[in-house]
Amino acid sequence: MDAIATLLKTLGHPDRLRILALLSQGELTVSELVQILELSQPRVTQYIKSLEQAGVVERMREGSWVFSRLKRGHGVSTAIVAATLAALPQDHSLLSADTKRLGQVRADRSRQAESFFASVANDQGQLGHEYLPQADIETALLDLLPDQSFERMVDLGTGTGRMLKLFAPHVRSGIGVDDSVEMLRVARHTLSDDAFTHVSVQQADLHDAPLKDGSADLVTLHQVLHFLEDPSRAVQEAARLLKPGGHLLITDFAAHELENYREDYAHRRLGFNQEDMAQFLGETGFTLMATRILPAPNASTPDVKIWHAIHSRSPLLATG
Repeated sequence: MDAIATLLKTLGHPDRLRILALLSQGELTVSELVQILELSQPRVTQYIKSLEQAGVVERMREGSWVFSRLKRGHGVSTAIVAATLAALPQDHSLLSADTKRLGQVRADRSRQAESFFASVANDQGQLGHEYLPQADIETALLDLLPDQSFERMVDLGTGTGRMLKLFAPHVRSGIGVDDSVEMLRVARHTLSDDAFTHVSVQQADLHDAPLKDGSADLVTLHQVLHFLEDPSRAVQEAARLLKPGGHLLITDFAAHELENYREDYAHRRLGFNQEDMAQFLGETGFTLMATRILPAPNASTPDVKIWHAIHSRSPLLATG
């Protein structure tokens, strides 16, 4: 009873409600919230702290950045937050202005990422400075699915089409989706050989692939999640696309504190720890089957991890 009373009291403030509305659309840093809300940083920090103490917001520190997001779960507080968000008037002037500024923040992020992708497409050698040797990663991926063949593969955020090329001998058909026109030009060149006539690429948002529900039995997310403001949405899309029993392979960095990866490579997230990844997978109907770690060759490069999961049930999606 006391916890519910505290929660309701905490929610009873217009600016805290504005923060809830923004976080329902994805994780944000304090500096981004300050920019959107046009409030002082100490004030926003205090609001976040009170929402955290009430059990509805959680903060994640990654290097010098701290992300805030709605706390996931299926308890009473989650239901109260969901009801509160549903009751907010979407045409309210403050909320409308916040949503517009959120769009501007996201557009700025997209321009930075697109600039990086364009430079990579024009000089693929840049990737060698960021990643472990690709051959090691590819061997580990194939080892997780030995001697298996698939009807249809979907590569979300296909980039240069490397995953389609790797799995082409093991799939009847495959499609890669990516927003970047420059990267897709490289992918089409990569897949121009007669050995790849059964795979193709298409420009599309990886969160909303132009494919039917349950149309794939293999989905890959290769070095994609660290660019995204809400990685769980990409995992949700993989769940939508996969048949029951379908396989998901995620390759990304283990959690690290190499701040230069934000500046040099346009990363939003500094890798992922096992707890966060298990939560992304569990909430979207996946069973985690295996995790592989590929240790970094030196201290200036993060470890790479591969998560293999099977789509086993209907998603249990949390609010936000």
